[in-house]
Amino acid sequence: MFQAAMNASSRVALGGVAVRTRPSSKAKAGRARAPPIRAAISEPPAQTAADQVPASKGSGRKKVVVLGSGWGAVSFVKSLPADTPYDVVLVSPRNYFLYTPLLPGAATGAVEERSIVEPIRRPISEKGWKYYEAACIDVDASAKKITCRAADPECFDDKGQSCEWHTFDVEYDYLVTAVGAVPNTFGVPGVEENCMFFKEIAHASRFRREVNERFERATLPDVPDARLKELLTFVVIGAGPTGVELAAELYDMVYQDVSRMYPSRLIPFVSIKIIDLQEKILSAYDRRIAEYATDFFQRANIDCLLGKGVSEVRSDAVVISDRVTGETSEVPFGLAVWCSGIKLNPLCEKIMDSLPPGTQENRRSLACDKNLRVNGSNGSIFAVGDCATIVRPRSMSKAMELYKGAAKCDEAGACEINLAKDQIKSALTKGVEEFPHLEEVVNNIDDKFAAFADDTGRCSFEGFEKMLTEVDNGLRALPATAQVAKQEGEYLASFFAQCEGDADRLMGDDTKFEYNHKGSLAYIGKDAAVADIPGFTIVKGIAAGVIWKSFETISQVSVRNIFLVAADMVRTKIFGRDISRFMNDN
Repeated sequence: MFQAAMNASSRVALGGVAVRTRPSSKAKAGRARAPPIRAAISEPPAQTAADQVPASKGSGRKKVVVLGSGWGAVSFVKSLPADTPYDVVLVSPRNYFLYTPLLPGAATGAVEERSIVEPIRRPISEKGWKYYEAACIDVDASAKKITCRAADPECFDDKGQSCEWHTFDVEYDYLVTAVGAVPNTFGVPGVEENCMFFKEIAHASRFRREVNERFERATLPDVPDARLKELLTFVVIGAGPTGVELAAELYDMVYQDVSRMYPSRLIPFVSIKIIDLQEKILSAYDRRIAEYATDFFQRANIDCLLGKGVSEVRSDAVVISDRVTGETSEVPFGLAVWCSGIKLNPLCEKIMDSLPPGTQENRRSLACDKNLRVNGSNGSIFAVGDCATIVRPRSMSKAMELYKGAAKCDEAGACEINLAKDQIKSALTKGVEEFPHLEEVVNNIDDKFAAFADDTGRCSFEGFEKMLTEVDNGLRALPATAQVAKQEGEYLASFFAQCEGDADRLMGDDTKFEYNHKGSLAYIGKDAAVADIPGFTIVKGIAAGVIWKSFETISQVSVRNIFLVAADMVRTKIFGRDISRFMNDN
């Protein structure tokens, strides 16, 4: 009987439910049965109710206000049928859509600026909707209205007073926020004063003008060599797709066009540098692509200063520090461009402040549910693009429920606390429907179980918690790319169309947004590119360059832009870039 008692598992409680543990070494030494150990697992705190924000009710025509004119906003407007029961008003200080992937090409004359912009009034007028060229400066979520200011700051009446209509309110039933993000300096001193940003068509225009200006200065008589080196050193900070493509397009401009039209003595003084904290350029891409692109740049004599953080930007030099050793050095420049990250648009902070406390704890972007409804807005505000993050449910919130569901329990409610691999797999499988990211763990259960099992070859609840924590921490937000914003805008338009203005259906959960990654492309210079095509292969070199040019041409938002971009690419290939500079540009 003593031996039977020794072999019996002891019981503990999880959240008030008894479970069975394996005997400890002390129990084997002389105690017949270990006393019950009770452990409570607290439930996650309830979310703050969004009662302060009134929900839309009933069916019929609804007023939808769209903020922004970027990828998310334009995709929504173009995809929403004109015959749906919505009165759409688009508000943006920028009255055109910009095809951002070709912005580096516009900055060097490979394509013209007008070729990659589309008037926002074209899709708006085609559907009989309204557009206001104004900036939204405030959002009152409880009153369901926005405050706008006319984009023209020179609005005065005869007495010198501001016009009454300079600032105005717009009411809405539903608000679609697609204002994107703004450049992030990460608090580095001197960035705003001494660097160019690269996000808008005005930035591309300025870059093109200033590059040409530096080469014209360099051709003047009696310019010292030291001054030539300073003028013709171009530094790109940030080795993501934008920074890499800008450096590549600049390289092409210098060695394909400038070298033919300017004195050859200038070319040895030209230096293109790219700085990044990571060890490879395009570090977010597949490792093979990152390695190929880094080697390609180095062979092209583009100076890759990798593993370096920027600590300060002075008027004539970038101060960098080595990520490993901490050693600092200065990189002199004639022109520096900041392409290193984005942050929350200030307007989104105002939206967060207008929502109930506790509903927007992540201040990096607007937290949304699977249908892109902003948390805390009671379904009246939606967000797409760079300003939005879909909050994916974390499996840790149901850890106890999943674990108990797979444990073997007796009639008294006592359950095993140490589970075998098959039981852990069963627990995870039951959670896949609610937590899709658990499917990856199920498919690799052998490795995962081995990592979190104890010495007995079984997994305790503590180990199960650690497993789910690791998986949850691996959840990543969708990348801030045009591809994501476009798909979100198209999905939201289809969601609105299906609901046909019915408020209850717009609050429903019958569908959800699913991102479909269609691949990654990046131009790296000399007609070469890199392409990661899911389900196919990785393409590098000239073949990828053909894919890149073809894709960027046919992906324009209108037939007009397709013809303009195609014509620009052919013109550049045959006649070269237009490197003239208009002196009256501002």
